[in-house]
Amino acid sequence: MNSTGVLIVIPARYGSTRFPGKPLALIDGTEMIVHVARRASKIKGADRVIVATDDKRIRDIVTASGFESVMTAKSHKSGTSRVSEAASMTRHGIIVNIQGDEPVLPVSGVERLIAAMKEDRRIVMATLAARSDDRDAFNSRDVVKVVASLGGDALYFSRSPVPVGAASFLQHIGIYAFRRKFLLEYTELGKGPLEKIEDLEQLRALENGYNIRVIRCREKSLGVDAPEDIKRVEKIIKKS
Repeated sequence: MNSTGVLIVIPARYGSTRFPGKPLALIDGTEMIVHVARRASKIKGADRVIVATDDKRIRDIVTASGFESVMTAKSHKSGTSRVSEAASMTRHGIIVNIQGDEPVLPVSGVERLIAAMKEDRRIVMATLAARSDDRDAFNSRDVVKVVASLGGDALYFSRSPVPVGAASFLQHIGIYAFRRKFLLEYTELGKGPLEKIEDLEQLRALENGYNIRVIRCREKSLGVDAPEDIKRVEKIIKKS
């Protein structure tokens, strides 16, 4: 086990309320979780990629496809909590959380995220964002916006259109990197009022006085939240 290495953890639970069995949904004939693992395995700077799941069906598909998987508790309320359990089994110093519904995740953006964590040890948590001028996205509660300081740290995350009146905005991409020690502590913190109002877990760090570095990337991500998203992702995968 490498105390200075980089571990990518892909949390994948079977019992999604909106889309049960989502990690095993077929995209162009292949399970979504396999697509995610394949892209994650291309990320330079990472030493190990594992899928953390609560379901043997997901584990079996992952391992049969040549990737590593670990079983975690069914009781986790969030992907970050599941990632924390998986991280506790290793000694890697940097943990990257890539959601299991990101089959077209921005590889180069994650590489920049890892590079930033390696270059500046003061960063305990970092995430990705891409500049956008899409007005529909700006006004959608399903699209998370982030406002950053001149120094590159997050000031706030919101589902509301912020900053008000802006011609463009930073669209948050829900991929995170953590120092291992901070991740294990972070998941023990209680929810604050802003996290409860916005339903955004990353606000827990800000409410407790921790900085989140925002790393810009050009690529946007397209997560799969519902069955109807599958066709859109298939088109992107076929093009690439």
